[in-house]
Amino acid sequence: MSYQVDRIERRNRRKAIVITTLLYGGLLTFFLVKDDISWSEYLPEVVMEMMGEDTPDEAVAASTEIRP
Repeated sequence: MSYQVDRIERRNRRKAIVITTLLYGGLLTFFLVKDDISWSEYLPEVVMEMMGEDTPDEAVAASTEIRP
């Protein structure tokens, strides 16, 4: 029995996963970098809490500046 076919399938699967990951990562990076909007505006509040970042509501509530 030849395992050559199995090895080729595994190698192709790995290539597909790597290429897909790089493609989606590159697209995400492009869209986040091309604008002047900070990346934290794209994150859900749950993720920001897990990272220890202030959520936008908490940041506004913590500010002492009074706006009309």
